[in-house]
Amino acid sequence: MLRWSTAVVAVFAIIAVVVGAANLAGSGTSGAGDGEPAASGTATAAPEASGPLDPALVAELEAALDEGFAASGMPGVIVGLWIPGEGEWVSARGVADIDSAAPIERGNQQKIGSITKTIVASVMLQVIGEPDSGVRLDDTLDRWYPDFPEARRITVRMLLNMSSGVGESGQPQVDRICADPYAIPTSDELIAIGAATPRADFAPGEGYEYANTNYFLLGGILEQVTGSDLASLIHDRIAEPFGMERSRYALDGQVVAPLTHGYSLFCPARGEPVDTVDWSNGQGGAAGAMVSTLDDIHAWGEALGAGAGVTPALQAARYADVAPNSGTGGNGYGLGIGVQHDPGTGCVLSVSHNGAEPGYGTSVAYFPSTGAVFALLGNGDGGTGVASLEVGAALAPVLLPVVIEAPTGPCTAPWG
Repeated sequence: MLRWSTAVVAVFAIIAVVVGAANLAGSGTSGAGDGEPAASGTATAAPEASGPLDPALVAELEAALDEGFAASGMPGVIVGLWIPGEGEWVSARGVADIDSAAPIERGNQQKIGSITKTIVASVMLQVIGEPDSGVRLDDTLDRWYPDFPEARRITVRMLLNMSSGVGESGQPQVDRICADPYAIPTSDELIAIGAATPRADFAPGEGYEYANTNYFLLGGILEQVTGSDLASLIHDRIAEPFGMERSRYALDGQVVAPLTHGYSLFCPARGEPVDTVDWSNGQGGAAGAMVSTLDDIHAWGEALGAGAGVTPALQAARYADVAPNSGTGGNGYGLGIGVQHDPGTGCVLSVSHNGAEPGYGTSVAYFPSTGAVFALLGNGDGGTGVASLEVGAALAPVLLPVVIEAPTGPCTAPWG
């Protein structure tokens, strides 16, 4: 949720470097064993992952996880990789609770931060796809928030892909959490803070600036349009249909046992590290207030690949409408998701998102050429909000050649 890093929020921000080194970008060869490359770049319809992955691959992944975990400084982490037709790998390091030394288990619930954005974006795209909803991507913000700065020029599409330029409170947001970690501001209060914060230095739609205010506004729009609260919308449209039984929108931030404690270095006055398990998610709102588990994040990764209840046209837009200047080497921010395109063919190599809450770091990625899903949940922030990225960076050289098959021709929707 918190904007602790200006990096594109794709879990494998280094993917372009790794893919280039593996000669996957338009080379016509695959680093994924003896399988044939996906000719069209479309999502692979493959059997579910079952059983363990190849032992040699697992050994490499375990070694990389050791390296990444040591570099991260987190008390604990759990990761999972599911490759249809090949198997799964789930592995944990460290502890879920420093005091008891209880290990992290795959069923543990924890806060997932900005992965919430992928879910709120999907709810919005579902609603837009309903003919009687009266909401479209290019509707302007003044329909719902006429007094918000530049409301007549900001569209729903711009809010989704962070090209609106709305203000982001940044460090003051962290300061508010440290001052009162149990506060639960209203959606309108969060939006008012964004409205009072200086805009980015570009006109709406002409640049990229990651800002939670975009999603505070989207959450407010959804509640106005549907007449339902966001927690109910997420449960009814996402968590229940996709079997995410341990996932919920939790402004109170309360996680249910079995759970993972979070440890933050962001509030020195409260001790280092401070246990944040009972802190609220109030400052996160529609940008980051969900809790979930490893297996639920896996289910969500699969749902994202399958469309997540979104029409084919809007699913294509999700990955094609990348904000201007939101990344390099094909990396960018689409409609609520980080997207990595192959520079040669334009095919989507991966879609992913990170999440950061005080004391927690999470990641999810879907790879359309193989249908693989990667998920990571950690319980430390390192004082930067990106401690979990150390684990992803260590795993990437082993993982990416296996989960990405080189595109050999033009892509077809929704992956073009």
